[in-house]
Amino acid sequence: MKKIITLFMTFCLCLALTGCQSKNNEDILAFFSAFHNTLDTESGTIEGSIEMASIENSVIDLHMQYRQVDDLQLALRVDLESGGNRQDDFLCFYIRDGKTYLNSMGTTSQSVASNLGIDTHQKISVKDPFMNFTDEELTSLMESSSRSGNTYSYTLDSQMISTLLDSFGTVTLEEATLEAVIEDNILQEFTLHIVGSQNIESDAANVDFTIHCQIRDFNSLDQVNFPDNLTDY
Repeated sequence: MKKIITLFMTFCLCLALTGCQSKNNEDILAFFSAFHNTLDTESGTIEGSIEMASIENSVIDLHMQYRQVDDLQLALRVDLESGGNRQDDFLCFYIRDGKTYLNSMGTTSQSVASNLGIDTHQKISVKDPFMNFTDEELTSLMESSSRSGNTYSYTLDSQMISTLLDSFGTVTLEEATLEAVIEDNILQEFTLHIVGSQNIESDAANVDFTIHCQIRDFNSLDQVNFPDNLTDY
């Protein structure tokens, strides 16, 4: 009788473990499809943050508007917080009418976008890092997936993501998870959390950061807001 109970409990445990590690390739491909479609939208607003627990609980806040109907128009503002100190407008970067404009803590400059390798006639989706991946390569990046309504949760393959982050092998990840809200094949929100370490020769540093982004105003942003003094940069 004890053997039967033991076998039954083992069977239930195996089912539970299998359920925790289930992998649905369609759900995985849904993320990459939505990621590309989001980059391909005509306009939008992105509000994001990068929280770095391993660096004095530093936070980088990102605010971006983009419109890519004819030429790419983009406005990016970066705020920085670290060690209890905050610097708003730490860096501001703009693309308008084929030119780029940079304001780094009051120091301004401008350039021609093509000089920086930016083709303003192309959509951001051209820079999709996963564009040339096969479906098999994309699904191999995830160890498991689950879905609840429009919310998708993934466990990333730590070894493969480590290689993507640094082909020299200095990055070792212990944990890599991704959660995304997808509606109408477009990303509405996502959170990426990564924990690990980086070792370069005798130096080692912890890696612990979370990227969170919310995307809105899809194809409904009539104009990008630029500073009035761009021509003075």
